[in-house]
Amino acid sequence: MNDLNNVAHFTSARSVQNAVDNAANLAIQNIRYTPLISTAQTLNASPPSACWGTGTSALASQEGSTSVNVDIWCSTVWNPSSANTRVVTFSACPASQSPTASSCAAAPFLQVVATYDDYPSGVISAPTTAQCVVYCGTGMTVNSWEWSPVVPTVTGLSATSGPITGGTSVTITGTGFVSGATSVNFVEESGGSPTGDNVVLSASSVWNSSTSITATAPAVITGTKYFVTVTTPGGTSAYGSNDVFTYSLVAPTVTGFGSGSLTSGSTAGGTSVTVAGTGFVTGAIVKFTEESGGAAVSPSVVLAGTSVSVASDTSLTVVSPAVTAGTTYFITVTTPQGTSAYVNSAIFTYSGLVPVVAFVSPTSGSTAGGTSVTITGTGFVTGATVTFVQESGGTAVSPTVSFPATNVNVIGSTSISASSPAATAGTYFVTVTTPTGTSSNSVVFTVS
Repeated sequence: MNDLNNVAHFTSARSVQNAVDNAANLAIQNIRYTPLISTAQTLNASPPSACWGTGTSALASQEGSTSVNVDIWCSTVWNPSSANTRVVTFSACPASQSPTASSCAAAPFLQVVATYDDYPSGVISAPTTAQCVVYCGTGMTVNSWEWSPVVPTVTGLSATSGPITGGTSVTITGTGFVSGATSVNFVEESGGSPTGDNVVLSASSVWNSSTSITATAPAVITGTKYFVTVTTPGGTSAYGSNDVFTYSLVAPTVTGFGSGSLTSGSTAGGTSVTVAGTGFVTGAIVKFTEESGGAAVSPSVVLAGTSVSVASDTSLTVVSPAVTAGTTYFITVTTPQGTSAYVNSAIFTYSGLVPVVAFVSPTSGSTAGGTSVTITGTGFVTGATVTFVQESGGTAVSPTVSFPATNVNVIGSTSISASSPAATAGTYFVTVTTPTGTSSNSVVFTVS
């Protein structure tokens, strides 16, 4: 591939315009296959940066017997989720007329905007340098080629803040706005510069005049401050303090489940659930709180969902946690601004949990019964019954001989107190029965 400093490409040029034209063409082709992935020096650069890795912008060009230096400066926007993964703005100037990147970007001799397609199916993140040999520059479109363009500027915003749910009407004032060929973007910023994750959101807009555009702020799920930029065939407005829009975070609300979402799952957890609501932001925490009769149980049982993924400010997915008690749970969302309220439209139902008896204390009592026994296990619910089933050699006798315990009190999902029944001498399995089943024969109580 020809290097940008190869003067052979410019020996046929006979004018400054031809020199700039040829230099721009070579820069476009060079960065098509070499997008500076390792240095990212052109990413969201404002003013733009040198278009190639050497860091120098001067190109030697021969104009008859006169040598001409042409500067080509670049600013790149990555769009990982788009087929058009790179949009590069090239600002080209004779070095003698615009000696710096900022002066050339403000009044370029030639402004070119080109789009590159680097992402074939299955590649979902920015390519590595090695991948770029295969993927970068798969497709290219020159969006605009403007001589002596008017680069738009943004001088102010009618509204400088609004909720993260979007919808705020913002009138943008400035210069160089073009009817039918103007777009507005919100670019996430931090400390006066675009953030490294390059969050760029398109805003719907209406052109009013060459100095006024009305745009609708898009919803966001990350960050609080965004540059508002205007792009025309002449280029993109520079980032500045007069074009920053601040999003105010709002407490989240949960309205229910997303379309097609599962609303129930196994007690072992692992069910993917889509939650609908408002005010969701990256980093949100989703919790499952045991409920009964439309209210949280007391003492509260709160479990954290896993693998939370915020798709938008109104939708997220979460994987249900495993449970050992209860069957229905409120789903709530917590962000730095608060926690959503319990709503009956967002109750997740677990399939029945069969009780398990782990051990009893004490492990023996008299034939007269009345021994106070504490049963420990899982899956205990109000209304559970306790039965002592006679056993021999680790198996229930046949025909079955069983006696119900008295004074059964379900303390919680893992503990029951009861009084042993009057029974004949022998050994007995202690079992717990709920609407979802009966515990296995495993724990033995001795009657003597």
